[in-house]
Order: sequence, then structure tokens, then C-alpha cells
Amino acid sequence: MAQAPKWPPAFDPSTNGLQDSRAKQRPLPLRAYSQGEANPSTNIWQHWRRKSAVQVGFRKARLRLNPSANRSDVRSQIATLYTVSESRDNTVTPQERNVGEGSLLTPPTTPPKDMAVDLESSLPSTESVDIIPFDFAKIDYELDRARSVGTGLWSVVYFAQPIVKTPRRTRQDVPSPPGTPRSTSKLPPCSLFAVKTASRPDAKKIFHDEARTLTRLQRTGTAHHYIVPFHGLDERIDSLIFEGVIGGSLESLSRRLKVMTELERHLELRSVFPKIANDLVSGLEFIHNAGIVHADIKPANVLLDVSDHDDQDSLVIRARYIDFSASFIPGQDSAANAGGTWDFMAPEQLRIQKDLNTPTFASDAWSLGVTLLFLIVGASPYSAACGDNMFRLRNSIKSGDPLRFARMDHVVQKRMAACQDFVDCCRLVLQTDRDRRLSASAWRSWLEGEGIL
Repeated sequence: MAQAPKWPPAFDPSTNGLQDSRAKQRPLPLRAYSQGEANPSTNIWQHWRRKSAVQVGFRKARLRLNPSANRSDVRSQIATLYTVSESRDNTVTPQERNVGEGSLLTPPTTPPKDMAVDLESSLPSTESVDIIPFDFAKIDYELDRARSVGTGLWSVVYFAQPIVKTPRRTRQDVPSPPGTPRSTSKLPPCSLFAVKTASRPDAKKIFHDEARTLTRLQRTGTAHHYIVPFHGLDERIDSLIFEGVIGGSLESLSRRLKVMTELERHLELRSVFPKIANDLVSGLEFIHNAGIVHADIKPANVLLDVSDHDDQDSLVIRARYIDFSASFIPGQDSAANAGGTWDFMAPEQLRIQKDLNTPTFASDAWSLGVTLLFLIVGASPYSAACGDNMFRLRNSIKSGDPLRFARMDHVVQKRMAACQDFVDCCRLVLQTDRDRRLSASAWRSWLEGEGIL
């Protein structure tokens, strides 16, 4: 009688030889890397979330299902099996809940698709972050090749070319023939960056406060119509990254108008003023609706760009606000950095009383009125009367009548008479009593009714 053959030690007939031949599947961790590097397991580039790393993992176990249960019941039982908890080191780990008899006993080896969606929704999203971080792991720039385009009290601004970084491809990413290689090239968000760097050691807090204000505005869908797009705070050097605008400021436009003849200047002003006023008044309404006081509106803080309007087919000049270093939210933020520039300050801001000299929505409207008057006049409305005398300038501002001081120059008087409708536009907010000034919303409605915009 022949003896039964002995099975090799690695083979068990009770399992049909499949127990050791199948690879054990382990779930891949989901991680948001603190420095923006690529995940070595998936080669997917992750956004950082502040400085903490978030990781999700699953415990390996077997799943025993009731054959009579339908698919919806199974999914609901699986969903009740897990909960996500966050430890002190910001690591998210699954925990088992107590389940009764007759329900699922242990978690599955691989979570179902619906379960993964629920866990992803429980992770902290970028909406909860106070400041938008600049993701230099995907797109970077080089300051040594940049050129300075402006300086301010706290900062120096450079133009820099975006550099798109391509992630390194692993052997798993290389397709086998006859597959077609996947394209990994990405387009930068804009063709030019404006990098705002600190010029003083104490500017770091100012930059972080400005970044919070810009984040609040940028997260609305129409922000790019009214402010220069903000791409985030680069924490490597505490710099603010904006879209580069090459059209210059409203101040540089006024300098270009000076080299024209009076007739050419008048025709050009009639052409550009309604469009600029439309953008700035609507932009001021947008900023105020977000609860923010700009506190430093002036021609140098308005940049001009050539872009598309939603309601027009042709390319037009678009005016957008920049420099929110003095901005704050009344009742929530400190107004210690709010001050402004003298020529564009409202009369009450030069008072001694704190409840009067703190910038408000009404003082923003005054500043925009003087900014538009600056474009009509070609200079500060106080220049003809005060010159460089700061004592006279202070008293002239406190008097609250910039239109009267502007007319002291005979050339300016003729310019204002030829654009009386534009002057009336400015007069609506150039009221000494701040309670009589129109709000940004009422101002825009009046301009639409008059047909100026």
C-alpha cells in the first residue's frame, strides 16, 4: 500500500495553497507633510497645514459580515466602528467603539471607499488655517534674480519669476510600453510674483497681521477683482507673495498725465476716471463688507492692471488695492499700526481724542475721495496752499475742505471745472462731518444712478 505523499512545510492542503501566496495588504498612511515634501509611498505632493503633521492609519483585523445584511447596513455598521481622536502631538489615530453582540466584531483590513471619504472630511481643512501658506514645494522663486520695484515704511518689494518644481518620479510611476507617459508639468498661478520682504527687524508681526487680513479677503470668490491676488506667506523669510502687476500705481499714472498737453490730459482723464472709480468704490465696498478698515488708502496703494471685466468684452484698466499693513477689524484687532498718510487723512484723524483719530469706514471713504481728487488735480489738493510746510498742511487737513485749497491753483481750477461731474463724485464723501459721508455701498449706488460708472 502506497504511503500518502508528504506535503512541503510551506504548503497546507486545508487552505488550497493560497494562504502564503497572497501578499498581505496594508493600508497606506495619509499624511500632510509639514515642510511640503513628497510622500515617498505615493509620490503625491502635499500641502502643509501649519507646522503639524497629520497622519491616519488603520489597525489590521478581519471582518465578519452577516450574509443576510444588505450593503447599506454594512456601511453603517462600519462607519460606527471608528472614531478619530487627536493626540497632543497632533497625530490622528483610529479608536474602536463598543459594539454589541450581533454587530461587527473587528475593523476591516482595508476601509471601504465611503469610509475613506468620511475620514478625509474629518481632517482639519485649510479653511481653519489663519494664514494662507506659500507652497514653495510646488512653485518657488529666486530673489537673487529679482529686482526691486518699490519700498515702503516696513518693506521692500521685488519682482521674481515663478519656478515650477517637478516632483521626482519613482519606478512605480514609469509606465511600461506601450503606455503613454503622463505629463507632470504644471503652470504657475501667474507669470510674475511680487515678493514683499521686510526692511526692518520689527516688521515680522506687521507682515503676519497683514497676511491674516489678506487671507480673510482672498478666500472670497471675487477677491481678485478688488485686491491684488495674494499667494501666501513664505515662512522661510517671512515674506508676502502676490501676483506681479506691471501697470504701475495710480500715482505713476498721474505722473504720466503731467507730460501731456491740457487737452490730451483732459481726454485721457475722461476715458480712465469712470473705470478706475468703479473699481475702487466697488473694492471699498468689498473690503468694508468683510469688516476690514484699510486705513491707508492713497494713490501709491492702488495698482493698475490690464485685465478682463465680467461685463465687458474688451480689455480695460483695472484698479486694485494693495498694502494692508495698516488694516484692522474694528473691535477685534488692534489699531496700533493704523495711521495713514497725512494728505489723505480725514479731518477727525488729526484730533487728540482716541475715539475720533482711530480710522473708521468713514475715514476710508474720505481717503478714497481725496485719492480720486488727486487724479483730477494731478497732485495733492493741498500742494498749492501748503507746499512743504507741515504746519500749514496739518491745519488745512483739519479744516476739512480740500476742494477749496485745490482751486487756489488756476490751472487746477480749470481742470476741475472741465470735470465737474467727477468733482461731484468726490464731494459725496469729502464731508467734514463723518456721519454725513456716504458709505461705500451708497456711494456706488449713487454713481450707477448718475451714469458715471
